[in-house]
Amino acid sequence: MKYIICFSILALTAHAQDEPRDIARFSGKEIYVQFCSRCHGDDGKGQISEEILLNMEAPPPDLTEPYFSSGEKRKSWHRVIKYGGGIEGLSMSMPSWGESFSDKQIGEMIEHMKTFVPQEEYPQGETNFLRAHSVSKAFVEQEALLIPTFTSKEENGVTVNETSAMLYYANRFANRFQYEAKIPVRTFSSPTRKEAGLGNLELGLKYAMADDYRTPWIASLGFEVELPTGSESKGFSSGTAVAVPYIAAGIGLGPAELQASGKVEAPFDRSKASPELKYGFSSMFIPSDSRLGFFPGFEFTGTKDLSTSEHFMSLIPKLYIGLTRRGHVAVSIGREIPIVGEKPFDSRWLAFLLWDYADGGLWW
Repeated sequence: MKYIICFSILALTAHAQDEPRDIARFSGKEIYVQFCSRCHGDDGKGQISEEILLNMEAPPPDLTEPYFSSGEKRKSWHRVIKYGGGIEGLSMSMPSWGESFSDKQIGEMIEHMKTFVPQEEYPQGETNFLRAHSVSKAFVEQEALLIPTFTSKEENGVTVNETSAMLYYANRFANRFQYEAKIPVRTFSSPTRKEAGLGNLELGLKYAMADDYRTPWIASLGFEVELPTGSESKGFSSGTAVAVPYIAAGIGLGPAELQASGKVEAPFDRSKASPELKYGFSSMFIPSDSRLGFFPGFEFTGTKDLSTSEHFMSLIPKLYIGLTRRGHVAVSIGREIPIVGEKPFDSRWLAFLLWDYADGGLWW
């Protein structure tokens, strides 16, 4: 959450001498106008007087900023309004209003705040499911990741290790689009050979074509291109560019988040690489509304060589760890286990460090 939702208690004092009225009869819009607009403004832009601003640790958010308004989950706003800023790791300047307003009133208030932005034009925060390792994410994001992978295999009695560390950057543009870039660094190690260098640069574009926050669910289309920037002689590239169209989707079912994706990797030069179909399914268990904590899950992935009958499947038990109350910094660790087909490796560990930079700093 990029800013603090701050409903100044000064507003309540300012209206204390108004004509008495049963506050339980206030609609969400009336509550906003009477108690919230002093900090957020009637138009939601948060342009307030210097006198009020001096009593705050941070300025109120601009509720008319599209990515902020649409990307914030309603239940997160509900927790902040009801219990105060501390529940989401925000400033204590945001007081709790749970004893003043009912859950229904708070819900109505949130929906009124959401009207400052045409929500239907943007994917909703409720469909921003936790990132998986191998399954592509459908939600469009503003985030950076460090993605290490360690693979080990025994060949002719010799252990061969390969390690990669990918830097991933994604940002949003327009209403429903995201662009991204992936830059891998790879190392190869065996008793007789050691290599290190850059892998193939990947560029991508994603479009969130449909979503519904009530279910919630989301579906997206994407296209990536893998450029042969890695060394072919070192085994870090096949030596040809690869086009990768894909589709990704996700749905929330109670405490479970389910995601799936399918992509085709189509090399420009088929004499150097075969086209492949890659698909996957991810399940994550979310026991509470907080994104601080431990969230177990698993992934099922498959790769089908479209030129041969080769088909490989694997299972990935994993643990996602939210490191902040806002959930904008997290790590995830998984172990990929071959279950069908010829084993391309004996051991593979997957991990990532995630930073949703639009929601706060890396260290807070």
